[in-house]
Amino acid sequence: MELTRDEIKEKVIKLIHNFIPELQGAELDESSIINTDTNIDSLSLIMLITKVESTFNIRIPRKQWTEINTLGELLDKIEALR
Repeated sequence: MELTRDEIKEKVIKLIHNFIPELQGAELDESSIINTDTNIDSLSLIMLITKVESTFNIRIPRKQWTEINTLGELLDKIEALR
């Protein structure tokens, strides 16, 4: 079954909340900048991307990681690679 963008977004936000528990109640939208708005450090960002890859069974080339700044851009990347 194909996931909708909203379902993908919900899963990704859940992953972000797992990596940054302080954001449990925080409202994240597609314009949220992942590495600054979420206060995620570079190691956690790598772990998050790795978890996103395994969750959605995709592979984001490492050189493209720097192109992902917002939650929306991450969702675009997931959708493009599925």
